[in-house]
Amino acid sequence: MNKHYILILIIASLIFESCKKDTIITDDKYTAIINGWEITKITNDFNINARDLFFINSEIGFVVGYNGDIYKTINSGVAWQKQNSGTSLHLYSAYFVNQNIGFVSGEAMNGCLNDDCDKGGVFLKTTDGGNTWTKKLFKEFISIKSLHFFNEKKGLAIIYTPDIPNSRDYSIAKTDNGGDSWDLIDLAIMPTYDKFYSVENTIYIAGENQKIYKSSDYGENWETITTPISAGSDVRNLYFYNETIGFIDGVSDIYKTTDGGLNWETTNFPFSSFGVLHFNSETEGFNIETVSAYEGGDFPTFKGSQSYQTSNGGDSWTKSDLDKNIQLGLTFFPEKDLGYGINSSNFYSIKKQ
Repeated sequence: MNKHYILILIIASLIFESCKKDTIITDDKYTAIINGWEITKITNDFNINARDLFFINSEIGFVVGYNGDIYKTINSGVAWQKQNSGTSLHLYSAYFVNQNIGFVSGEAMNGCLNDDCDKGGVFLKTTDGGNTWTKKLFKEFISIKSLHFFNEKKGLAIIYTPDIPNSRDYSIAKTDNGGDSWDLIDLAIMPTYDKFYSVENTIYIAGENQKIYKSSDYGENWETITTPISAGSDVRNLYFYNETIGFIDGVSDIYKTTDGGLNWETTNFPFSSFGVLHFNSETEGFNIETVSAYEGGDFPTFKGSQSYQTSNGGDSWTKSDLDKNIQLGLTFFPEKDLGYGINSSNFYSIKKQ
């Protein structure tokens, strides 16, 4: 037999075995929960306590979680490779500005035995797509959460800083040197809400006293958006389709704006809070929520997921049946018509048909 042919067979066999170790692929496809969309589930052979999911494009993505776990996919979640993060601290956020340059951050751990214990919050950077990571520990930070970078140098983070005198527990911070140092910004953000929401390079964050803060210049200046949420409630969640159309969850009511937050109207949404809220156009969108019930014990039992779907911007909604096979967990939409979710060992793609 030709030696070149034998070599090709050996290489193909090795690639096949490697893929087998990366993931176990199932053929589960679900379409009933959202009309016009297909949800596909892949069961991986790893189980991650995921804290953030980020896709650079439709194919390349990362998931980060507890114990320093970072996994990367280059084929839309069909297979995953574990990255050597260089830490066992819990990781909470990931952000990539291109296929090579990315950042991951996490929280401090005290009283444990690994090398990074008692040294502060962790910040990781890669310049080669995750193959290698450089690490920096910030003693003054308990946790670095919700990263957003505009380029290799300029970025924002939510930082938990209870040990800094005269500071709020949670602060927005900005960097101009790729995360080597961070400057805290004096904004009264909600301590229970530690996530940025972004549309392109416009950033939103929930503030105290029913406010929203917005920046369109890399975090240098922030505009205050007033909301109609009552004094007894807070901005529990927010979602913007673009810079004019957005929604906020005010605990007792959900509100919509069509002028960038200058005016808000109470909606007649049939659900009480955001689950996975996503609009693929100004009129078409859905909200997927999980359904649980207490049946004894300390925690509720998961019953399934159901969707509410609209074709007129939220004026009316169609409710789906309960699907016990879907529990999306963390989600990320790299495109309007394509999203991904991860929950433990299950990975989902959500694709418009």
